[in-house]
This record gives sequence, structure tokens and C-alpha cells, in this order.
Amino acid sequence: MTEDPRTIGTIRLLSWNIWKLFGDPLAVHRVLRAAEPDLVCLQEAPALPWSTWQLAALARATGLHLVAGGRTAAGNAMLRSSRLQVYEAEAFRFRPLNWRIQRRGAVLATVGLAGAPQLQVAGVHLSLDPAERHAHVQELVARLSANRLPSVVAGDLNELAGGPSWQALAVVATDPAPDAAVTFTVARPHRRIDVVLTGPGIQTVEYGQWQPDLRDAALASDHLPVLTLIRPPAPR
Repeated sequence: MTEDPRTIGTIRLLSWNIWKLFGDPLAVHRVLRAAEPDLVCLQEAPALPWSTWQLAALARATGLHLVAGGRTAAGNAMLRSSRLQVYEAEAFRFRPLNWRIQRRGAVLATVGLAGAPQLQVAGVHLSLDPAERHAHVQELVARLSANRLPSVVAGDLNELAGGPSWQALAVVATDPAPDAAVTFTVARPHRRIDVVLTGPGIQTVEYGQWQPDLRDAALASDHLPVLTLIRPPAPR
């Protein structure tokens, strides 16, 4: 089969809040396999002491490899296909503003296709508390800005498009598809809080056109996944 010229050199990136795997795990597997992703950013992934084992098992079941995440990233995780190279990866927790609020974190990885320019991708699940959300975005922006690579931010922002967090993240990555479909909840979609933001020079070839089987999506999670095809900036 001839590859679509539009997709040559693109990375298939899937971002998905998997609801702590409270749903049907086999439905999670089917959705991930059907998407054929190169990179997966998961939110509300397992975060208990044995989460690394659970995430490695999930990766194996879907033909992927665990990059990083779980407990060390407060429930964020990243998986990859064999097609994608990972040069660096870090799982971390944000500084808490209030110890009584659920801990938050992120996974940050430098990735790329063989022979192609590298990107830095952050998978994140922001706080429900506006003040903490703002503080964590500032921390994430500082980390991404220090690296100076083109940035992608993928995750559940717990905030509607155009909100303060989206605006603060625009320093490193902006919304490539303002008219994209809502993502939450699966049963009654009415809010777009799950997103893949892209930095300057990154081409978004496709955003949200692929959709999962809705029955599997409803069995798996209360969030819809977001799939985008992105192409790194051309080398200078």
C-alpha cells in the first residue's frame, strides 16, 4: 500500500485520559491499537507503587513500549512505538501549593523519527484548582523554554480553550485546531479540555479526524482521545 504523501515524516500522537483504568481494560487496548500511534501521552494512568508494572503490561498489550511515568509523574505516562526514537525522558511532580489537593505531574521527553529533527513533548494533567493550575503551567513553560527545542504539550488541561492556562502555554505551544470537537464527557460531550498544543514551526497535518469506536471509548474512559499527526520543523 502506498503511503499518503501528506503523512510522510509525521508523528501520530495520541493524548488520552484513561480514567485510572477504572473502565474496561480490553476496550483501552482496542482503542490504542486502532489509533496506531507513534507516541501516546496518558493522563490518569496508574499511579500506585506497582504502576510501572501496570504501564509496561499495557504497553506490551498494545504493541508499544513504556517511556516513563506512573507514580513518579502523578499519573501521567508516555508510551511509544518502535518507529519513534526517545533521546531523553523525565517523569516529575509539580510543586504542590496545597498538600490536601491531588498531586500533579508530567512526563517530558525528547523524541524524533530516525534522521528527523527532534521535538520535546510534555504530557500533562493540570489541576482542578485555578491557582495551582497557573503555578504548574509556569513551571512547565520554564522547563520547556530552557530546552529550546520545538515543543508539544499534550494532555487534560482541566480548562476550556482560551483560558489562562492556554494563554500561558502559548509562550511555547498554541492551539492548532480551535474548531476541534469537544472531548469530555464521552457520554455527554460538552467541554474541550483535552488537547495537543504545538510550538512554532511544527506542522499539524491532521487533528481530530481519527475517531475511536464510540462504544469502546465509552467502555474505556469518560474522556475521548485526541489524535493528531504532526511534522517537526524542517532543519535549518
